[in-house]
Amino acid sequence: MLILKSLLFTFYYLKVSYRNYIPLAIFLILFHYAISNINSFFIIFMFFMIYLVVSAPISVNIFRSIVRNEILENFYFNFYYKTYTRLFLKKLFILISSIVGIYIAILIILSPFLSKDIANMTLSLYLIFLYIIYIYTRLFFILPGAALNKSYSFSDSYYITKGYSIRIYLFYVSLILPYVFLSSLLTEFNSMFNPLTILTISFVFQIFFSVLSTSIIGYLYKDVIEKKNPNANI
Repeated sequence: MLILKSLLFTFYYLKVSYRNYIPLAIFLILFHYAISNINSFFIIFMFFMIYLVVSAPISVNIFRSIVRNEILENFYFNFYYKTYTRLFLKKLFILISSIVGIYIAILIILSPFLSKDIANMTLSLYLIFLYIIYIYTRLFFILPGAALNKSYSFSDSYYITKGYSIRIYLFYVSLILPYVFLSSLLTEFNSMFNPLTILTISFVFQIFFSVLSTSIIGYLYKDVIEKKNPNANI
């Protein structure tokens, strides 16, 4: 039911708040150009950081609409003037940096034990990645909290998800796996279509899953908060 609600909300959001994802679509065009023509890790990394900033108003708008039943706004740039958007960006960068740091630390610690065989090593890396996703799902409630102007710490998010961590994890993985599969499928058939068609499909696909993933986190957050404290003012 939660995934169905998230899907319905995604289609509704894309219809009602079209001005909010036009800047993201423009940025994705530039990003596609960058990764296609610039062989620089630093430039690609900078584009990823900018992507987080560009997509922030969309996430904030979705979280506030789902959790507090606020009317969806169609004024993208207005969100950058809000204190909760700045808090959201701060928490987002902290979360991403922490997850990357944890992933690197785990790889360094486990590197002596990883198989030298490519197939086994790939499997090990996937298992580590799935574990990192679990850690992420225990911490990512700081994001909808920030969108509501609540400065949660990692320990706060860990406590909120206690007792619901497996459910949250499975819901999120049920989104990640189709995303990875469809991305691989799109790459596989890349040569069968003209570049413009592939570009258009990629943009629609990326925007759709960005909105869908944010919607799922929003509904999970609202559901867990209401179950833990039915009288909570969220």
